[in-house]
Amino acid sequence: MSTPTATPLDGKVVVVPGGTGNVGEGIVRAFLTAGATVVVPSRSQSRLDALAKLIGPELTGNLKTIEAGYGTFDDTDALATKLVEELGHIDHVVSAVGGWWMGKALWQISEEDWQKVFVDVATSHMALARSFVPRLAEDGSYTGIAGFSGQKPYPAAGIVSMQGAAQLMMREAFSAELKGQRRINDLILGPVINRSRPGGDPNWLTADQVGEAAVAVARTPSIADEHVVLDTVEDLKKTLARAAG
Repeated sequence: MSTPTATPLDGKVVVVPGGTGNVGEGIVRAFLTAGATVVVPSRSQSRLDALAKLIGPELTGNLKTIEAGYGTFDDTDALATKLVEELGHIDHVVSAVGGWWMGKALWQISEEDWQKVFVDVATSHMALARSFVPRLAEDGSYTGIAGFSGQKPYPAAGIVSMQGAAQLMMREAFSAELKGQRRINDLILGPVINRSRPGGDPNWLTADQVGEAAVAVARTPSIADEHVVLDTVEDLKKTLARAAG
């Protein structure tokens, strides 16, 4: 599948929190391939170094990594301010924060589980959106990466479902308040084939295909304030066709 080319991303700055993750890697690669400058923040320099190796030298010329956290409002405000000062503008943000967790029923989880899986992840999503959305270029966009469990409960992964539902409602609330001033969407993913899970159903998306979808959404002004469902490769084809007009 090819990424739509109607709106080149040369000169665009894209920030990908969570870009060092299994799905984030594919998103970073797709935006670099589309010509954007991609900024990936992480608290872990070793994960940033590993990402650069995974991306490869042919694309890393436009990859900028920064050792920085986004787990609190203050940290994320500082990060967003620094990036605007250094780069001049931020065109798109794709937040790929969080990951899968399961193993306990809701009545079995510990306070530590609750803090790590729900509170910390929800706080990061909120901190990123409140800091970056007001700083986006007027024609920019913000896209959250969410999972299918935010819309339907998954046994033994209840706190992931709860966090995902909160994330989806956060996006809807932002859309209601922005009233079209900025584009904000979320991609709701099914299971994804990635470097940690290299096999799976052939109808599942790969991490790179999630990246294709994220690029298409960022480049398509008519995709605004939406839950873009990407359960299968057929869903991706529909999204790319829509972006291509």
